[in-house]
Amino acid sequence: MIKMRPHHLLDILRDFGNDRVRDAHPWGASLNSVTQIVLSNPDHEIEFVLKVDSICETCSQLNENICEARLNEKLLMRVYNDRLDMDLFTELKIKPNTKMSLIEFSVHVSENMNVLDLFTSPNEDSFLRKKGTLSAFKRLGI
Repeated sequence: MIKMRPHHLLDILRDFGNDRVRDAHPWGASLNSVTQIVLSNPDHEIEFVLKVDSICETCSQLNENICEARLNEKLLMRVYNDRLDMDLFTELKIKPNTKMSLIEFSVHVSENMNVLDLFTSPNEDSFLRKKGTLSAFKRLGI
């Protein structure tokens, strides 16, 4: 079963809707292979987690299952992502270890679009996130 942090699936939806094809991840994360699995079967069940997920498992920035990557010199990626995912779980009213498909998750997000405003990373373009997510929903028939 695919295990996924909610923000990772939102990233996949954004990229899918914006027709963004990613090159191999520079740290060896399994983003491309997990994306292919999820998009090739949108009814496939995904377990939503608040920890290292199926994308992170192969990342070179993991040390004893703890992410050591940084968004910048002051901010650890795991600190930002843990806060973001906790907020996403709260706003979407789902609990860690909830299982649902890409389609179910997308419907849930489409009914709670304000969750996209939780992304505050300096590397984030909120307009492109919203545009891509809405486009992904349309392509998925939502």
